[in-house]
Amino acid sequence: MLNDALKLLKEQTKDRIDARDTERATLRNWPDSPSIQVDGDPEPYPAERLVFAEYLLDREVKADFVVAEYLEGDEAKGSVTGILADGVVYETGEPYKQGLRSSLRGKLVIPSPLQVGDRLIVSRLSGQRYYVHGKDVGAGG
Repeated sequence: MLNDALKLLKEQTKDRIDARDTERATLRNWPDSPSIQVDGDPEPYPAERLVFAEYLLDREVKADFVVAEYLEGDEAKGSVTGILADGVVYETGEPYKQGLRSSLRGKLVIPSPLQVGDRLIVSRLSGQRYYVHGKDVGAGG
């Protein structure tokens, strides 16, 4: 009965990340043709054997930017972001008048936090592949 319980526990936890399942590596090349050197392994692992956590890669975020000019009386007063409805009282007490507005669509690029030489936490997958979880901050990374 105890053996059955241990088998069940092992089966339920086999795909979970555990400190015993992780290894340390050094990032040798990034971002073109990434490679890592796993501690204790003689050769580095090339890009085709690596899977990186999504948050470690460059990310693109689509964004809409709204640029609007506001008028105080007949005088233009710079630009504001966002859209205010007509009739809103501005700080001088004058009614707000919507001026010309343009809308720009673009993207923000959030760069990868990885740099060559970073110490990494990795897990071995099947077929001599590695999953890169993140930086090993305990090692000053």
